Amino acid sequence: MNVRAIIPGERLENHSPVKAEPLRWLDMSSWDNKPIPERKWAIRDRVPLKQAGLFSGEGGTGKSILELMKNVAHVAGKDWLGSMPEPGPAFYLGAEDDQEEIHIRLAAIAQHYDVSFQDLTVGGLRVLPLLGKDATLCAVTKGGNIEVTALYRQIYEAAGDIKPKNISIDTLSRAFSGNEIDRVQVYAFAMHMQALAMVANGSVTVLSHPSLSGISSGSGLSGSTAWHGAFRFRQYLKGVKASDGEQPDNDLRELEFKKNQYGPRGESIVLRYQRGLFLPEAGVSNLDKATRTVMAEDVFMDLLRRFAAHNRNVSDKATANNYAPTAFAREDAAKKQAIKKGDLEQAMRGLFSADRITVEQYGKPSLHRYRLALK
Repeated sequence: MNVRAIIPGERLENHSPVKAEPLRWLDMSSWDNKPIPERKWAIRDRVPLKQAGLFSGEGGTGKSILELMKNVAHVAGKDWLGSMPEPGPAFYLGAEDDQEEIHIRLAAIAQHYDVSFQDLTVGGLRVLPLLGKDATLCAVTKGGNIEVTALYRQIYEAAGDIKPKNISIDTLSRAFSGNEIDRVQVYAFAMHMQALAMVANGSVTVLSHPSLSGISSGSGLSGSTAWHGAFRFRQYLKGVKASDGEQPDNDLRELEFKKNQYGPRGESIVLRYQRGLFLPEAGVSNLDKATRTVMAEDVFMDLLRRFAAHNRNVSDKATANNYAPTAFAREDAAKKQAIKKGDLEQAMRGLFSADRITVEQYGKPSLHRYRLALK
């Protein structure tokens, strides 16, 4: 049968028929007797297999480090932020750092995972440093179309041969020369990233920088909202902002899973920078809580220091008249930050665990008097 696409408002009989391929409807008639396929993941409940995603964050927050950690976890078969990635090779295309910086970062990550560079090489970690080089994967033609470059075709062929579980593209601004606010171009770029994920039978993660409005709104996006719709998973890394004249904790980050087409959404992980990499902050579920915990610990330490300078001894015993959280909660330094007794009790426990405070004996030994002190 001869058919053609009909333009709205036009009559079919005004045009000559155009031959087209028949529609290939999906045959579901046998599905009643077949098991439902199991959804496949690159990282369960976080990164779906055969899909492309966006990982955004302000410059310097640590996206590249986290992405390198993820790739090493794939290759080494180790956990990444509490989840187990599918074991297999991984590609990292880095256009923002030179070879020495990548070496430094990978050394800390390899030490954390207790693997050698030889292990990573044999396991299939492939790193392509592109700083100072043309890293364009998709370019705009004179007609405004998005076409792939020779570099894309090389990566596509390698992905088909090696089958990496993840391909990291760092960053969007180097890989995509199109208009970030043009929805058609955004979807075209995403389609080519999807094709990479399909041929690799893995995931593709594109790192990006949010716009000022994306930072202000908390969306983590840049340009068109099509960036959210075009990808099947999206993550956003943000740091602690200063407030009320206080210094932020520059070691803390929050990784938000903004979109997961096939799994749970809205999850977030608080991370702390340690020894060259970012690791989950134990017992903290969100950045606001982490910031308040750090603030309470700082207030506790500052007041303990002030009390000691004036020979005002405080105790860690809740039944004592000079119980530290009770005494500190009365001080202006705590009231100014709305730090309550319960916050200070939690801070004291955390400071003991971190070995930053101790209990020491003072006065005559026969009296058995003890007080809190800085370690």
